[in-house]
Amino acid sequence: MMRRLLIAALLSSFAGIAWADDVAALRRDLQMASDTRADEAAKQLAASKDPKATDAILDLLALGIPPRHAQVLLGGLAGRKDARSFEVLSVFSHNRNADLRRRAVELLGQLPDPKVVQPLLAALSDSTPEVRAAAADALGHRRERSAEGKLMQLLERRDPSAPAALAAIATPELAHRLAERIGPIPDELLCDTFGEILRRADFGPDAVRVEIVKTLAKIPGDVSTTALIEYMQSTEKDPKRPSRVEAESIVNHRKGG
Repeated sequence: MMRRLLIAALLSSFAGIAWADDVAALRRDLQMASDTRADEAAKQLAASKDPKATDAILDLLALGIPPRHAQVLLGGLAGRKDARSFEVLSVFSHNRNADLRRRAVELLGQLPDPKVVQPLLAALSDSTPEVRAAAADALGHRRERSAEGKLMQLLERRDPSAPAALAAIATPELAHRLAERIGPIPDELLCDTFGEILRRADFGPDAVRVEIVKTLAKIPGDVSTTALIEYMQSTEKDPKRPSRVEAESIVNHRKGG
């Protein structure tokens, strides 16, 4: 029995050495090997379960590696839910490379830490549309009400990343404020926002939905008609809902029915 335990302990020790060697080898390949081999090393290091891989990833990101490898390692770092992930991702959300900023913002949005809200709000002012879109999407999924002011500014600046995020955090009060912005906000973006709000199963009461439908009726053109038709289609199982009845009446009137 003692001999078996000794053998098991030795095997375990050798396995630990192998893991450590694997991490070191992957790090060398990522830094020095050909592009194809370095690409594969980045993927393996990001997926490694070895605790030492976290330190290796942090070191490599600090030293500076090609952006395509940094994107992979950032994903591996965030997936470990290490306490240092937030700080590293926050730094990379300001990186000069737009793809790295976008990736960092996407990963920040996946962290449960409430501290991520501040860098996400800051990213709404990024100069690159894809970064702003990633931040808006993350804030919308988190239902972050503090983003309302900045998202409204984006909407007024004709930024297409704003409607879905605003709709995700919309309250009856916000819907009312949006209704007062016919004109300053482009019709298409305003209709997109109202359409997204109407598609939310948890938005209500229905009296507010009726008001949104009536607001859409004030906006001429196909874009508002499309929003009303899509709402009718999404509520086919509830044909007597007042807001749907109102939408149907408006659509029929526009069609001359």
